[in-house]
Amino acid sequence: MMKQKKHRKIPALAAGTTLVAAMTLMASCSTDYEDQIVYNDIEKPFQEDFKKDTVVFEKLPAERAKHILNLSDPSTEIVDKPDYTFQTDNLINVKKSTEDESLVITSWSAKPVSNVTLEMYIPEVDEYIPVAFIKSIPAFSRFSFKPSFVGRRNIWKKKNGNFVSFTCPYLDLNRMKTRLVSDDEHFKMLQKIDARWTCSFSNYGWTPEVGESHNFREMKPIYAREWVVIVTNYTYMMTTPEYKYVMANFKKVMGGDLYDNNKVTFTAEKYQSEMERFKAQKKFVLGQSSPAYGGLGGGYIWTVTDWNFYGHYGSFSGWEAITHEHMHCMDYSHDSNMTYPAKTPEGVNVGWPEFIWQLHMWLSHKGDLPYTDRNLLGFHKDENAKYRDCGINDIFKDAKLLVGYNNIYFDNAFLKKAGIQYPEDIKMYDLMLKFAPIYGEWNEMRQDYKWQKLAKCAEYYGFHGDGQFHDSLEDVRATLYCFNSMISEGQAKEKEATAEKDVSLPPRRRGMSR
Repeated sequence: MMKQKKHRKIPALAAGTTLVAAMTLMASCSTDYEDQIVYNDIEKPFQEDFKKDTVVFEKLPAERAKHILNLSDPSTEIVDKPDYTFQTDNLINVKKSTEDESLVITSWSAKPVSNVTLEMYIPEVDEYIPVAFIKSIPAFSRFSFKPSFVGRRNIWKKKNGNFVSFTCPYLDLNRMKTRLVSDDEHFKMLQKIDARWTCSFSNYGWTPEVGESHNFREMKPIYAREWVVIVTNYTYMMTTPEYKYVMANFKKVMGGDLYDNNKVTFTAEKYQSEMERFKAQKKFVLGQSSPAYGGLGGGYIWTVTDWNFYGHYGSFSGWEAITHEHMHCMDYSHDSNMTYPAKTPEGVNVGWPEFIWQLHMWLSHKGDLPYTDRNLLGFHKDENAKYRDCGINDIFKDAKLLVGYNNIYFDNAFLKKAGIQYPEDIKMYDLMLKFAPIYGEWNEMRQDYKWQKLAKCAEYYGFHGDGQFHDSLEDVRATLYCFNSMISEGQAKEKEATAEKDVSLPPRRRGMSR
């Protein structure tokens, strides 16, 4: 601090001139603080003149504002592209343009975010300064603007009441910091996520020429959008009190413990260390696997097949494959219960997929997830069928009979939540209800026959599959086998069975990570 001289007369104009002369245009910002200058007898002190920009996406030039992950975009627009990489702990990010002195904001939020202030930390000011107000950031968008403070002299009043004058000839985000601030509820949810995952997209060698013979399918934007929702919800779940409580009391809550590839049960320390590891910095390349697999995963490869993009809103369906393949990425094999749940001696299914889909169901019921509405992106809607590889609604469109196991009281509700539509006059055939009197175990309390699990029904009819129950495809195989067995033994009505008698499934293909 300069030594203050007493009773020195300095004209206002001279003081201003002295200040301007004292400023130097260096590599970033240069400053002079008010308390370093003698203001004695200055009639008018400095006034704050920092200009905060107002940015309106719709009013920006077309070359500066665009939507990303457009349904009509080809996969070549998004796969293996640095610009189409997102970070789970920075889903709405700010970067410097490579072309000029502009800031580029990219939103990987599937919802719009309102009333956002962009603040920047200027080292010479030693404070965050509100640089711009953004009324609305659209979902899946990217836009840029040049902050007005760049290239001009600015005066800012600090929190302590002092004034600072600074000039930034250009943006230096190696020294400056940016942050977004908003009271928007969805924005605050996204800000809670602390998992440091970096995600991108890939076709994994799929081309139109190889077509359906390939292990993977084209990673179209409609699937990429759902992947963003899935990953966002997954990482958000890992921030909730419920998640942390269960991981600290897993056996008490879930009825058994998790165990690793060597069948070694998790200790309290292991639960804690895995909580940290699952959220640690990790790269994932997201894709779509062939319908021959529920998904493929391992290392950085994380893919699921078409029907999982329908089902993840319905908690159970979808999350089974999503978490299964994620655990392969975290180095767990089928020898653990991190990929498939396994029964305890008490008959309770315990495993990571079981835990996550139940947690998702609970949080979805509470409304404590970033995304719960399947209509938000409309993956299932008829108008978006041309952008999908799969047409599940087309399969159901002309169906006469819907066969399932516990479908009337359970599965049908999840199908509807996932947007699956079927004719109003379709016949329902629930094997669980039909099998109960065949097995004949009486329930005194209900005064009715006890409902049996699918595994018991499969055992009764001699089904020997090659996988575990609660694997989607294996459950379908078992259900179909039991249904056809009922028909052949005359336990199902022929007229109900006609539509499904000849249905068959392709044999399960084994890959690196199923």
